Amino acid sequence: MADEDGQLNEEELAYWLAFDQVKGCGIGTAKIRYLYERLESLKTAWNASKEVLMRMAGFNEHLLEKFMAKRNEIEPQALLEELRKSGISAVPFIDERYPFRLRQIHDPPAVLYINGAFSEADFNWVIGIVGTRNPTNYGQRIAKEFSRYLSEQGVHIASGMALGIDSLSHWGAIEGGSKTIAVLPCGADNCYPSTNKRLFKTMIEEGKGIVVSEYFPGTKPDKFRFPERNRIVSGLSRAVLVIEGNLNSGSLITARLAFEQNREVFAVPGRIDSVMSEGPNDLIARNMAHILRKPQQVMDELEWVQVDDGRNVTTMVELYGREKEVYELLSAEPIHFDVLCQKTGMAAGEMSATLTMLELAGVVNRLPGDWYVLYRSSLLSNAEPILPE
Repeated sequence: MADEDGQLNEEELAYWLAFDQVKGCGIGTAKIRYLYERLESLKTAWNASKEVLMRMAGFNEHLLEKFMAKRNEIEPQALLEELRKSGISAVPFIDERYPFRLRQIHDPPAVLYINGAFSEADFNWVIGIVGTRNPTNYGQRIAKEFSRYLSEQGVHIASGMALGIDSLSHWGAIEGGSKTIAVLPCGADNCYPSTNKRLFKTMIEEGKGIVVSEYFPGTKPDKFRFPERNRIVSGLSRAVLVIEGNLNSGSLITARLAFEQNREVFAVPGRIDSVMSEGPNDLIARNMAHILRKPQQVMDELEWVQVDDGRNVTTMVELYGREKEVYELLSAEPIHFDVLCQKTGMAAGEMSATLTMLELAGVVNRLPGDWYVLYRSSLLSNAEPILPE
C-alpha cells in the first residue's frame, strides 16, 4: 500500500485518518497496527463486518458497538480532502518518514500531522528543551544560550511553543541556524498561543522549523491535550533539558515521561531560594537528571560529534564504545596507529576496525604512513599535512 518512497497511497491514507478519529472508542495505535497487519489494509479493516472484527484479538462486543456507531459518522475521503485543503502533511505510523524515536514510546500517535517542509533527517538529532512560562532573567538567558549553542552544532530543538522557556528555546535554535520543532496541543494549522504568531510564521513561511501534532487540523487546544503533547516532545528527543519550573510545572511531567521513555534528562540547577528552580533542583536531587552546567555536556554525554563532510557541510555522528575512546585521542596533530594502540591497549585488529568505522563516519582522515588526524582538521587547508619526523 506504499509507493516507491515509502509513503502510503492516497486511498489507504484516508483510512488511517479515519481510524485516527475513532481512538476515543478504545482503538489506539497498537490495535490499528494490528488490524493493518492482519488484514493488510486499513480500508479492508474499516469496511469489515462485525463478525470479522470480533475474531480479532482485543475486539469485544462493547468496543465494536462504539466503533460501529462512530464509523457511521465518518467519511474517510472527506477527511482526506479536508487535510489537503489545510496544507498539513499526515504521516501514519507505518510511513517511512515517521520519526524513528517516536515509534519507540509505548503509546505513539497513529498519525503525526506536520506543518512545514520536512524530511526524515529533521528527526535524527533532536533535543527537547522545556521549562516554565514565567522564567527569571537567568532562565531566559540560559534557554537562549543553550538552544543557540546546540543548534550551532547541528541539533534540532524540540519544545512546546508555549510562552517562556519554550519560545525562547525555539528562537535560540533559529538563531543557531538549525531547524526547530514545535509540538502543539492542538491542530498543527493553529498557532497556539496566538501571541506566538511571529515565531509560527518564521518557522513555517521561512523554513526555520516545523510544527507537529497528533491532532487533525482544526482541533482546539483543550486542557487535557497538554499532558498528551508532552510525551511527544520527549518521544521525539534523544534527551530533554529542563530549564526552570516549580514542582507543579508541566516541564516536570515532560521530564518524568522522558525518564520513563529511557531518554537522557538534564536539569539546569538554580538558586535554592527561587521557586522557579524547585523543579530542576528536585530532579537532580532524585537522580532523575544530570546536573547541567554547560551545553557541551549534552553533546559529550550523548557522544554526538560534529564533523565536516568535506564540502563545508556540517553533519553529526554518534560514537559508540571504543570509537569514542579513540576519537578523544585524535586532534589536528597527526598521531600514529601504533601510538593509538599503545595508549588504548587495543590490539591492532581491533584498532584497525575502529579507525575504519571512524573513517566511514567522516570523523577521521588517514594519512600516508598510518598517521591519523581528525577529518575536519585536515580540511582547514589544501596544503599537504606536515607529518612528524
